[in-house]
Amino acid sequence: MTSKKEVFAASLLAIALAAGLGTISLGFFAEAPPNARIDVFSKKNGATSISFLPLDQVLFEAQISNRNASIAGAPVTFDVKTPNNTDFLLKTVSTDTLGTANVTFQIPWPSNFSLGTWQMQAATEIYGQALNATTNFECALLPPTIDVYTQKSGYGPNTPDGTFALNETIFLYVEIRDQLNHTVPYQLVAFEVKDYAGGGFDHLNVQTTNASGIAYVMHPIPPGEAYAGTYEVFVSAKYNGIILLDTLTFTQEPY
Repeated sequence: MTSKKEVFAASLLAIALAAGLGTISLGFFAEAPPNARIDVFSKKNGATSISFLPLDQVLFEAQISNRNASIAGAPVTFDVKTPNNTDFLLKTVSTDTLGTANVTFQIPWPSNFSLGTWQMQAATEIYGQALNATTNFECALLPPTIDVYTQKSGYGPNTPDGTFALNETIFLYVEIRDQLNHTVPYQLVAFEVKDYAGGGFDHLNVQTTNASGIAYVMHPIPPGEAYAGTYEVFVSAKYNGIILLDTLTFTQEPY
């Protein structure tokens, strides 16, 4: 037989959900039938992600709810293990009014355990119901890249570029990025511009990336040698023993 207390609790829960309150404190409905759940996410720069670089900040988040209502004040234990299955972080945090708890950590580098699959688990107990959920993310280095672009377009390796007038100033920019996606300063870069428009123009220019990791050439085609048509740019650099290459095309139109 249902007690008056159970009927009263169920009525209050229905009113709270109908009013859109959406958050239940952990102790308020301690006798309610358990239908709780825990969801976990790994986030990078505020967005869910399962791919990280060394030195990245990882936000490991857990959300606790019961019958679609958030549960505040629930203790959540976060357990993070490295790719070689050693303990890295163990911490208990209570959920906030939105039913969310999280921990943040930075992937160490250099380290002999940073690269590979990280394992993460969050666990809690709601109304005597043990809950846990797991998620993994990958930590890997990127291949070094070189990217040539102009002030108009071309961002991203091997991307077509913009259109210019014959009397318009053109800037060619190059960025080299390392395995951590950082730009590389003080690196020699070769620019070669080939003319398929009419003069057989072939111009070579060597520059060095600045402190921000960017090299550039202004007026890659001298105004007296410019023709209306399409030009192709080739850039190259030798970084850590690897030859990096990128190309783009741009067009010059009559006045």
